[in-house]
Amino acid sequence: MECAYFRDDLCSSCPSIETAYTAQVQAKQEHARALLAAHPQLQWLDPVTSAEAGFRNKAKLVVGGSAKNPTLGIVDYRTGASTDLGECPLYMEPIQAAIPMLRELIQRADLTPYDIPNRRGELKNILVTASAAGELMVRFVLRSKKLLVPI
Repeated sequence: MECAYFRDDLCSSCPSIETAYTAQVQAKQEHARALLAAHPQLQWLDPVTSAEAGFRNKAKLVVGGSAKNPTLGIVDYRTGASTDLGECPLYMEPIQAAIPMLRELIQRADLTPYDIPNRRGELKNILVTASAAGELMVRFVLRSKKLLVPI
């Protein structure tokens, strides 16, 4: 799978991305067999694999940047620098489609992202979960109840 975030050294959440998917599955299968070698009575089935991309049905998006120019993705907790992962190839399409709308909501409601190093701001994360039918559950993680009304 090709990922611009990984290629450009902006995200390292997928450390095995440069290994072929079939090789990743085989390595995991071999590891599981080694861990359970003391149980030879176990019957091994063929692995059930997911798609290589667009399979992740849950996104924990750390909110960074500013209310006028928010980022949704990951944050370096030491420096507070944020990286937008709005086009992460792992997210299911409904999640990718919702991210621009979430950015717009942050801007229109003037929701201040939480600044980790300075411990200021309100909106920490947005958790998005997609169902098999494409429905979304969106949860806002806030520092306090101050922004409940604008949301």
